[in-house]
Amino acid sequence: MKKTVLLFLCIYSQINVAQVEKIDFGEDKDGERWEIINDGVMGGLSEGETFMLDDCVAFKGTVSLRNNGGFSSYKGPFTNMNLSKYTKIIVKYRSKGYTMAMTLEMDKRWFLPYYKRDLVNTDWKWVTEEILFSEFIRYSVGRKRPGTPTKKELKNILRLGFVTNEKRAGDFKIEIDYIDFK
Repeated sequence: MKKTVLLFLCIYSQINVAQVEKIDFGEDKDGERWEIINDGVMGGLSEGETFMLDDCVAFKGTVSLRNNGGFSSYKGPFTNMNLSKYTKIIVKYRSKGYTMAMTLEMDKRWFLPYYKRDLVNTDWKWVTEEILFSEFIRYSVGRKRPGTPTKKELKNILRLGFVTNEKRAGDFKIEIDYIDFK
């Protein structure tokens, strides 16, 4: 009986807190469980869509400012991720037309603090960008707040994502090959 309980606890801990090594949108098609969340949740009219390509995922659309709109996002599934043993994220991508950002969320409630880091617009050239966790900035309800992710917060990341990061109308496009953790 003790062995069964111990085995169950080991399996549960592995499922409940995943040690993520790499998210590969091309080779492993890891983006198939990700979702688009547009400003329509608040009445906006922005649009976004994704396509799984052979070597990456494409996320593109149009940001509209009508009806208090202004964003489109592509977010991973809610999963308990322990990123505390890492110091940086490495993301390979290319983008054009709009400044994008990468997000780290610690709660399912949208109004609680999260972290965001701008991604350089690459004029449609592939880049591999290394982002230290200390470069992520705390936000709450779209407003910058003081702070960067703590070890405790990195141990409890629930979701990663990408979001348009300019409050202007226009088209955007980003292709993401992979996200690696070092």
